[in-house]
Parts: sequence; C-alpha cells; structure tokens
Amino acid sequence: MQLSIQRIVIAALSAAVASVLLAAMIGAPDRSEAALLERGDGANVLIGEDDDNIDNPDIQPPGTVANQSLNNTDVLSSAAGNDVLIGLLGSDVMQGGRGRDIEVGGTEQGSQPNSDIMFGGPDNDTNIWAPGDGSDAFLGADGLDALVFGVIDKDANNVPTLSDPVPGFPKGVPTANVTGSPGFCTVERIEEPNSLNYDFLLRFFARASGALLVTIRVEDTEQVFCTSQAGGAITFANLTQDNPDFDEVSLGEVRDLNPDVRRIIR
Repeated sequence: MQLSIQRIVIAALSAAVASVLLAAMIGAPDRSEAALLERGDGANVLIGEDDDNIDNPDIQPPGTVANQSLNNTDVLSSAAGNDVLIGLLGSDVMQGGRGRDIEVGGTEQGSQPNSDIMFGGPDNDTNIWAPGDGSDAFLGADGLDALVFGVIDKDANNVPTLSDPVPGFPKGVPTANVTGSPGFCTVERIEEPNSLNYDFLLRFFARASGALLVTIRVEDTEQVFCTSQAGGAITFANLTQDNPDFDEVSLGEVRDLNPDVRRIIR
C-alpha cells in the first residue's frame, strides 16, 4: 500500500514539475512555482503558498468557468536535515527526507475539503494534527514516528508559529496545546483483509457533543499523543502493542517517550 501511495506522490510531483517548466517557458510569474516546494539539505522550514486556486490567472485563465485549480494544494518535499513542513489550506502532499521532520497538514478546514497525505521518511518524524483540519493520512516509514493531536499555536493568518531554537531545530518547532484540546481520541487496528491497508485508524471526537469529527489513517507509526476524554491531561497510545489504547501520561513521561514531541506539546 505504501508503495502505491508513493507512486501517487511521484506522479503528483512530476505533474507539478511539468507545470512549473511550462510556466517558465511562457514567462509566467514566479509565484506559480510555489505549489511545488522542494528544498535541499539543511534544517528548512517549508510553508505552502496556497496559490494554486481560481484567483491565480496562471491556473485559471480569464473567462474560464470550470475550476482548473488544485484548490490551494501544495506539494512539499524535503531532503536531508530536520525540516518543518506546513501545508496550510488545501489537500497537501508532504514528503519528508532524512532527518527528524515535523509535518503540519493545516490549522483550519477552509472552504474546501482539506485531507493531507504525509510521508515521514527515514528517522524519527512527527505529524501534528490541529482541530479544524480534515481527515489525513500519515505514513511514518523507518524510525520512531509520532502523531500528535493538539491545538497548534498560530498567528493572525492561521500560520503556525515556531518556538525558539531547540536542539536539532535551529529555526524552532511548531508548538501545540494538547491538554487543552477540545476533543479526545480512540485507536482502531485495521484487521486483514481490508480495503485500506493502513495499520490503524485514529479517530478524534468532540468532547462537548461526542460527535466523530475526523479519522486519521496511519501506517508505520509507533506513537500517538492526544487529550484525555475528560480534558486537561495528555494521553498516549503505543501502536507497537498488540491491543493499543490511550493512557494518561505526564510531561516528564512524554520527554522519556519522545524528546521531540515534548518540545512541541504542553
């Protein structure tokens, strides 16, 4: 399943590259390159530009009625280094490289469905999901990979803010309030045979109403951090166990479980 999804990502990257080359040949503005962001080695911060939409004349020629855009979708790809990838609006595709990457699909739903596909790549990676974002897929690959459910700290434009520099991340990391999140999580193992081929489904429920809001699909992911059903506490699920469930943990225990996650959450 992972290989098939990676083929989809490769196809998306190829299509985006083709559109960039075409835009360059016809003299289009540089902003058309923002839908495809690639960075080389180093500790980079990649933020989606959300410019592949009907307001961009490079994508939507004047007088065209049908929507020719990807509805703010970005493709973010990093190389070696501890990178931070932030998708914002749109159903984004993210590919982490070597290093301890942190990926944020978005911070709010927006006017279009927002379902992101994120690949961690080698080493220990972290995916942060924020209330208001859509149903995503996170494929961690090698290393100790973690999924975090929490209210991400952001600026007035809904862009996640970064902390002061921390070990391994000289530009800082996104931060999130997990103890104060407005919902709680459950975990379901996907038994074979099934039509999805992911390992687990993580479901996020609204605390006030009990309504199911979002389902996150995960593969090759070992840890999940969420909020207690009553609120005010952090819960942890170890997906390497036969029957994982959420148990309350302290911030000190979070540090022992995953130092990068401890730098992100409170």
